[in-house]
Amino acid sequence: MTHHDKSHLWARTKRFLADPGLEPHHLAWSFALGLSIAWNPLLGTHTGLVLIACALTRKLHRPLTFLGAFTNNPWTMVPIATASTFFGNLLLGRGLHLDLSGVDWKSIGWQSFTSREGFQAAAAMLKPILAPYLLGGFALSAVAIPVGYFLMLRLAHRLRSPRPTPTPLPGD
Repeated sequence: MTHHDKSHLWARTKRFLADPGLEPHHLAWSFALGLSIAWNPLLGTHTGLVLIACALTRKLHRPLTFLGAFTNNPWTMVPIATASTFFGNLLLGRGLHLDLSGVDWKSIGWQSFTSREGFQAAAAMLKPILAPYLLGGFALSAVAIPVGYFLMLRLAHRLRSPRPTPTPLPGD
């Protein structure tokens, strides 16, 4: 990426976040809500939750809410689920040890979600990690709100503040 490309990307980001109709705290809340939804452990609900939030809340920067929620995507889903499970395990007082020896990952497929027998078999196999995963996911979802809020608030203020113009040196 060239310097020109980077400056163009930065200018577009600045315009995107400089919506005059929204205050920096609205931008921060929009991103924080999306980031919280991203950590929600109930897979398959993320887009629906964003749509409901956007329908119910007037002052959301909708694209920023989606951006926050879609930090959970096919590339980040496994690390997010892993972090959720380990965090939940810590909260349950079990430390960092997870026994995954009983999980046959290759046996989990579409039938695990489309038939009652498949779902019951997958649930029984995943039972040892289900409680830590759900607890950790919901806890990190709650933590994501203040983290996302303050990070985006800082960025929004930084992008909206006018940059000082350099003063010419004597003789220029």
